[in-house]
Amino acid sequence: MNETTSVSKILHKAKTFSPAVLTDRELLCLTLNKILNLSVSLQQLNEICDKSFDLRQLKYFSEHEWSLLFKDQTITWKGKVLCELANRIEKRPKFTLGRVTSSQHLGQQLIEELGMLQQEVLLALALDTKNQVLGRKIIFRGTLDVATVHPREIFNFALRYSAARLIIVHNHPSGDPMPSTNDLNLTNRLKKCGELMGIHLLDHLIVGSLTYLSFQEEHLLD
Repeated sequence: MNETTSVSKILHKAKTFSPAVLTDRELLCLTLNKILNLSVSLQQLNEICDKSFDLRQLKYFSEHEWSLLFKDQTITWKGKVLCELANRIEKRPKFTLGRVTSSQHLGQQLIEELGMLQQEVLLALALDTKNQVLGRKIIFRGTLDVATVHPREIFNFALRYSAARLIIVHNHPSGDPMPSTNDLNLTNRLKKCGELMGIHLLDHLIVGSLTYLSFQEEHLLD
């Protein structure tokens, strides 16, 4: 297998199944060739890296090892830049958007944000086990009911952040936060899906123009 074929196969594998299925060496090979625009084959990597190779070992590569890999002493700095980027990412603390301390605090905050909207929207908050917000996204716009809101879209979002808990928020343009039959049915459906997937539906808040309703506070999730 020549160098071009090897890289092409790795690229096809990544595009077909996602980069997550690549081995450490395949990922490194693809990065060097397609991102850093170098010409490094998988065979070269196998010659330099032993069987127990781990990507974290790259930061310990010597000038000599980089030059063996790249066959050019003048571009070894590219490998060092790649390692420095990975090293800084590894050292960063987990990114969060704040912490949910109570439904009251979150409800008041969202009244200001969503209370005056003239269109119904559904917002999802992905949380970890400490109720730190890992991500938030408006999933739907328009009339919300069990026919239009698909749990798969909401839980795809939660899975992206490896969320342990989920809070759903939507507004009532009428200003009245009392839940409708559709709201109750949707919440029940999301709760059951969450139980199957191991993602706890922590709360569903309905936001009006001046007040909010929390399903958790009203014991509607029991």
